[in-house]
Amino acid sequence: MAEDIIINIEHLSKSFSGKKVLDDINLYIRKGEFITFLGPSGCGKTTLLRQIAGFLQPDSGSIVMEGRDLTGIPPHLRPLNTVFQRYALFPHLDVYDNVAFGLKLKKVPQDEIDRRVSRVLKLVSMSDYENRDVNSLSGGQQQRIAIARAIVNQPQVLLPEGVRLTAESLKP
Repeated sequence: MAEDIIINIEHLSKSFSGKKVLDDINLYIRKGEFITFLGPSGCGKTTLLRQIAGFLQPDSGSIVMEGRDLTGIPPHLRPLNTVFQRYALFPHLDVYDNVAFGLKLKKVPQDEIDRRVSRVLKLVSMSDYENRDVNSLSGGQQQRIAIARAIVNQPQVLLPEGVRLTAESLKP
């Protein structure tokens, strides 16, 4: 049904230096669906995700989210979050402050920040790590903190760019 479609991509194309990377992509994603893009390096997976997130503009086509055309809307104003392949954690902030960063920018009240950070750290099994330096964490732990930082903002859509799930990152 059309009412359960959260993202609708129509006729999306993107070229770099005259080389077409995405050519007339049509795709819809329903609410609650988990979608994975698989393919060889250079086939356009990251380019598609970056266009959905707003970090790249398409040459043609549209990305519509819940009836709203996202073309031209900057990433920070889109109702979604991206977990980057390199996690983009702030090395000068501890785990708590990395996760709370976006909420502080939005000027969410401190008690609400504390509650939400605690909830997502528990969700990713990192509750005991609030005061840890992010550089002291393993790769899987850093990945979980990056995911916590994204979901604490309660996005409608989460775009994990090149995230590689390992046995460690999936530990309960």
